[in-house]
Amino acid sequence: MKLKDVVKIIVFSIIGFVLTMGLGYATGMLGVVPSLYISCAFATIIGAPVFVILSRSVGKRGVAFVYFFLIGVYYTLLMGMWPILIINIVAGILAELVMGREINYRAANKRAGYAYGVGMFIYSFHAMVITYFFGTNPAIVKMMTPEYISFLKNFYTPINIGICALISVIASLIGASFGNYIYEKFFASKTKKSNL
Repeated sequence: MKLKDVVKIIVFSIIGFVLTMGLGYATGMLGVVPSLYISCAFATIIGAPVFVILSRSVGKRGVAFVYFFLIGVYYTLLMGMWPILIINIVAGILAELVMGREINYRAANKRAGYAYGVGMFIYSFHAMVITYFFGTNPAIVKMMTPEYISFLKNFYTPINIGICALISVIASLIGASFGNYIYEKFFASKTKKSNL
């Protein structure tokens, strides 16, 4: 990867982070329970074009991993939510596996959208993962409060986990299609011209 590719990934990951955070706060105004069901769904749908445009315009292996890794770094640096870095490393690895060969980054297929969907599917369970695996960490308890951690443990029943997973899968598919549509409609011809 060249320096300009790294800079592009940084810029696009900041845009993705801002969209994810902004939509998370916006859905938080609906209340805690609706927010737990849909906050990542909206972020997946709206953020997918950012990722698809990035991955297809850079066109090199590693974009998916670095994108999700950087978003985890931003959460760590700005909010102290270091478990999200671990979750996003897993999300980035799985997104890279979905992308497969390097040619898929440039190909006019739906791999980039699906890779983003898989990464966001993993990310969508960050509250549950933090609660169950890091909920006793003093820094996390201080940040989330013991009452909120207790609420989340009671919320994440098998039925609610299934509902969240279903919503996340649907949002991932919609986001992937939306991202591919936006790229094809507005960016594909520009990328082809710049590669000539």
